[in-house]
Amino acid sequence: MKKKILIIIACLLFISGCKDVKLENGENAIVTFKEGAISSQDLYSLLKKRYGGDVITDLIDSYLLNKKYETTSEEKEYISQGVKTVKKLAESANTTLETYIKLYYGLTSEEDLEDYLSLNYKRSLYAEEYAKSIVSEKQIKDYYNNYVYGDVEASQILITVDASSTATDEEKTAAEEKALKTAKEVIKKLNNGGDFATLAKEYSKDQTSSSNGGSLGKVNTGDLASEALDALRQLKDGSYTKTPVKSSDGYHILYRKSMDEKQELTDELTDKIKTTIGSELQQEDGFTAKALTALRTESEMKFIDTYLEEKYNSN
Repeated sequence: MKKKILIIIACLLFISGCKDVKLENGENAIVTFKEGAISSQDLYSLLKKRYGGDVITDLIDSYLLNKKYETTSEEKEYISQGVKTVKKLAESANTTLETYIKLYYGLTSEEDLEDYLSLNYKRSLYAEEYAKSIVSEKQIKDYYNNYVYGDVEASQILITVDASSTATDEEKTAAEEKALKTAKEVIKKLNNGGDFATLAKEYSKDQTSSSNGGSLGKVNTGDLASEALDALRQLKDGSYTKTPVKSSDGYHILYRKSMDEKQELTDELTDKIKTTIGSELQQEDGFTAKALTALRTESEMKFIDTYLEEKYNSN
């Protein structure tokens, strides 16, 4: 990639600045023959037809993003790990790095690969920044109202579905039914006055909490399966779920001791919400391209060469 960019830059320099050999039409010659010559314009025209669209886009983004972001230790580590990964892939394919990256990336050297990885890293940085910047106040408030909760102090008894990945469908169904039956039996014991902590120690397969009577401490989004957290938020303080709550972890029997008030919408929380919503936006098809188009527009990018503009727009 870098070499292609440098070749086109060199051609531009020839066209604009070389005065050593002039052709009759005023163009700069780069190769002469007994009869005739090849001009820098000939070379430039050929290269921009072959590589123009891709190269001009990479050149634009490199220029804008290198001005915006300094190279950090995190970027260097990303590039280093990327190169190591590609080298391993080349080795597993029983070929050289140069052959591998030429085949799969259209690159010709390790330096080209490093430039490619650097550009991708900075493009991702900008996509993340742009995603956060377009999150609206309404989106922030809606997220706060609908998805931000106070911490819940809770306990659980988790009954897992004990079936191996190689089990037959019949075996998996039997294991599922057994887990559900056990969960219902535990709830029946609770209904009959059983102690939650004692039953947790006896039945729960949650290794981190069973020995502590099922106590989870204070939990919030990301600490438990979403189905379990939703169930806890629906409970009243001092109550437990009367039916097993199913998640990918198994069947939960949940007890809610208390629930805190949700925190105020501080600047710190607002930034976290922007990051969360922004991460979701970044998963949309074509989002990074949309972000980079916005960056180029913001920079008041204008083409002088109409052919390259057409190639750029067709990418």
